[in-house]
Amino acid sequence: MKEDNVIFNYPEWLLVLPLLLLITLLLRHKAKRNKSLVGPSNLALVSGISASRLLHPLIHLIPKKYSTGQYPLSQYIVYAVIISCLVIALAEPVRIGERLPDPPQERDIVFIIDTSVSMILRDYVLEGQRVDRMSLVKELLDRFIQKLEGERLSLIVLGNEVYTLVPLTRDQQLLRRMLSRVEAGMAGRFNNIGEGIALAVKQANKQANRHRALILLTDASRPTGSITPMTAAQLAKESNLPLYTIAIGATSYAAEEIRNAGLIYHPADPTLLNSIAEHTGAQSFQASDSQTLEQAIQDIEQRETNTREIPARYYHEALYSWPLFLGLLLFIFIQFIHILRYRK
Repeated sequence: MKEDNVIFNYPEWLLVLPLLLLITLLLRHKAKRNKSLVGPSNLALVSGISASRLLHPLIHLIPKKYSTGQYPLSQYIVYAVIISCLVIALAEPVRIGERLPDPPQERDIVFIIDTSVSMILRDYVLEGQRVDRMSLVKELLDRFIQKLEGERLSLIVLGNEVYTLVPLTRDQQLLRRMLSRVEAGMAGRFNNIGEGIALAVKQANKQANRHRALILLTDASRPTGSITPMTAAQLAKESNLPLYTIAIGATSYAAEEIRNAGLIYHPADPTLLNSIAEHTGAQSFQASDSQTLEQAIQDIEQRETNTREIPARYYHEALYSWPLFLGLLLFIFIQFIHILRYRK
């Protein structure tokens, strides 16, 4: 299919056109034949379709202008054009215009965000300033969400408890507003990673016909809960759900901020997160700084491109109104000619 082509949605209607031509020729032939049957002693009224012999002795008193006589050839042609226009309109001609942009990937992406108290640790340095783990995650996720227009996204937060903060939605503004309200410790001090993954699997399985992916952002520092992370990873694997993991925070004690008091510092545990991701056929990333975290999210987005074939779509401009209007215009014109002729 190319641009500026004209196609017909129902081309089978065009088969009527040769039949219409044949009928017109037959009617014309029959009209001529009927006219030849009219003799000088027999008055006849010839309609062009059938000849009816009228033997009334006073028929000669009827004015000639009320006798239809034989239709001229031009009139047959005009009526044939009118009906042809209607047939073409029924075939629905359409002009193919510019190609339309491809629709969204039809993906469901569930973000599982660790909100345990360890996310307040400031082991990132941006422009010479210490930044806590949660602030960095929120800033980069916000930018990433803006790029996923048309996708269905969800936010799950985990701590001691696990909550669906935003169910699957295409409302980017709602998602960004709720993301801005995520704070460390909002669901408890600890990180129940296993139940967070299990909830994400349950939510994603409600739409098994769509392309789905889970993204876990956590430091994996001393996970708790009744469901172990590897058990939850097995649930994701059984549901054919790739579970990508992003280790938030430094991986060594060298990045610990010098403080007089506060939390006991624990670095991220990339070993556990690698095991979870590999078990589901996905990949694990280490967010050592803001650039690597942003790159990790972009890599996941590219890896989870929906590979379904999307046929090219083009702008369609309906043209049926043109032959329909032409046929109507010709019909009005020929009726107007009849009125003028019979008024004489």
